[in-house]
Amino acid sequence: MRFARAGRTAAVAVTGLAAAGVLATAATVGDEWFDRWTGAEATALAAANREVAVQPAPVALVCPRGVELPEGADVGDEQFGATPVGTESWVRAVVAGAAGTPGLTRLDGSDAAPMTQGPDAAVGADDGPLDVITGEPEPSAELRVAGATASVTTAGDLRGLAAASCRAPATEHWLVGGDSEVGSSAVLTVRNPSDRPAAVTLDVLGPTGQVPVGGQGAFTLAPGEQTAVRLDSLAPEQRRLAVHVQAAGARVTASLQTQGIDGLLPAGTDVVEPGSAPARSVVVTGVLADGAAADDPHAAELWLAAPTDAGTARITVLGPGGPVTLRGAETVVLEPGVVTPVPLGGLDAGTYTVVVDADVPVVGAARFAVAGVQPEDSVIDGTPYDVAWSAARALPEAGEPSSSQVALPSPAQQATVVLTGVPADRSPDGSAEGETGVTLRGLDADGALAGEQEVAVPVGGTVEVPAADLGAVAAVTVDVPAVDAADRPADAPAAVTWSVRVAASDGTAQDGTLVATLDPTATLQTPGEVVVRRVDAP
Repeated sequence: MRFARAGRTAAVAVTGLAAAGVLATAATVGDEWFDRWTGAEATALAAANREVAVQPAPVALVCPRGVELPEGADVGDEQFGATPVGTESWVRAVVAGAAGTPGLTRLDGSDAAPMTQGPDAAVGADDGPLDVITGEPEPSAELRVAGATASVTTAGDLRGLAAASCRAPATEHWLVGGDSEVGSSAVLTVRNPSDRPAAVTLDVLGPTGQVPVGGQGAFTLAPGEQTAVRLDSLAPEQRRLAVHVQAAGARVTASLQTQGIDGLLPAGTDVVEPGSAPARSVVVTGVLADGAAADDPHAAELWLAAPTDAGTARITVLGPGGPVTLRGAETVVLEPGVVTPVPLGGLDAGTYTVVVDADVPVVGAARFAVAGVQPEDSVIDGTPYDVAWSAARALPEAGEPSSSQVALPSPAQQATVVLTGVPADRSPDGSAEGETGVTLRGLDADGALAGEQEVAVPVGGTVEVPAADLGAVAAVTVDVPAVDAADRPADAPAAVTWSVRVAASDGTAQDGTLVATLDPTATLQTPGEVVVRRVDAP
C-alpha cells in the first residue's frame, strides 16, 4: 500500500474496547484462572500486565437500496406518467488493506462475489442485489473500506440523483430530512445483515414535537431481511421529519428515501443518511447556495432537533471567503422534540459549511436544491428541481489526525471534494486565521493510486477540489496529519471536515442539474495486541 498511515485515534478506541473486555473477564474469574492463563511468569506478575494477541473482527458495510417509487405512486397516462424513464442504480465498493480478497454479497450473505484486487485497493461494482461490502482486517494495520450507492432518474416523479455512503450496522440511528405532506413521500428502510433477529423501535419527530406512532413504530426484523416503512402513512402531514431508529438483539442499518412533486413538476429525490447521535457541536459540510433570497422556498435550509431538552443553538456559517454572518439566524431557540428550520437563503453563490454549537445535544441536516430545465419537447411549463441532503456530524477534535474515504458511484459523472477548516474559537469575537495541510488521493477504476495532492485548507473557510484533478474514478481519500500543540496557532486550532458533492446530467441542455452529497467513512486502525492488567476482584 502507498497510502499514508491513518491517525492514532481509531487505534486507541478499538484497543481500549478490546482491553476492557479482557480486563472484565480477568476480574470476574479471579486470580487462580489468571495465573494459569499467564503461566504465572514472574515478569508479568511483577508488571501486573501482559500483551495479548487479538484477531480483529470482520468488517461489513451495508449500502442503501436504489430508489423506487412507493407502491401505488406510479399513476398517470402515457403523456404524464410518473415513470416515463427507468432508474439506473449502482453500488461502488473500495477496500484497501484487507487480509485476503474482500467481496460483495446480498444482505443475507449469499451470492458472495469477490472484488477485483488492484495495485492499491480492491474495487467492485454491482447494478443488482449485491450491496453488502465485507473485508477481513489485518492485525496491527489500517483498513480502508468505503462504499456508495447512487440512483439516477432523468425524468418523471423520481427525477434526480439519489446517493448515499454505505454504513456499518449499529443499534441506533438518527435521520433528519424529508417530509410527509401531500405531494411528498418518505420511505424509511431498515436492514438487518446479521444472523440474529432485531427488535426495532421508531420514534418520529416533527415540526410540533414527537409524533404518536403507536404500535406501528415497533417490529421485529428477521436475519438477512429488510423492511420499508412509509412515513407518509406512519406520520402523515409532517412538513419536517426526524426519525430515531433503535435496535435490540442485532445491529441494523437505516436510510430514508425522500421524493416530492410540485403539481406536475419534479421537486427532487435523495437518500438521507444517518447523522451523528445527539451532540452539542455538530457540522454539516458542503451546502451549496445559488444566491437565492432568504424567502425563496428553494433556498438552502438547516433543520435542527433537540430530542429531549429545550436549549439554544448558535449557528456559524463558513464559506469560500471565510466566516459569513447569517443575519437573523445567528441564534436559534430549540424546543424539545421539535424539528426547527433555519433558513440559509441570502448567501452568495458558493459552497458553505454550517457549524452548530448548542447548550443541549442536537441532531440535524441541511438541504439544498438545484434548478433544472425542461426538455425541448416537454408539454409542462415550470422549473424542475433536484435536492441533496447532508447529515450533521459530530465535530472532530481539532489538531488530531484522521483518515477517511468516499467511494464514487458510477452514475455520478462529476464529483467535487469540499473541505473546511472549522476554527475552535467560533465566538462572535473569535478570529479565523491560518490553514491546515491535508493530503488528497484518488483511486482509478482499477484500484490504482491515480493522483495525490497536498491541499491547504483555510481555517474558517471552504475549498473545493474536483475529483478529476486527482484522477479519481473509484474513490477519494483524505488524510489529516496530527498537529503538535507547539505548532498550533495559540488562539485558533482547526478541525478539518469534508464531503463529496456528486452531480449528473438529465440529458437536457443544462449540465449537472442532478445532485447529491456523500459523507466519508473513517479508516479503521485495528490492534494486533492489547495490554491486559491483572485486577483483584473485591
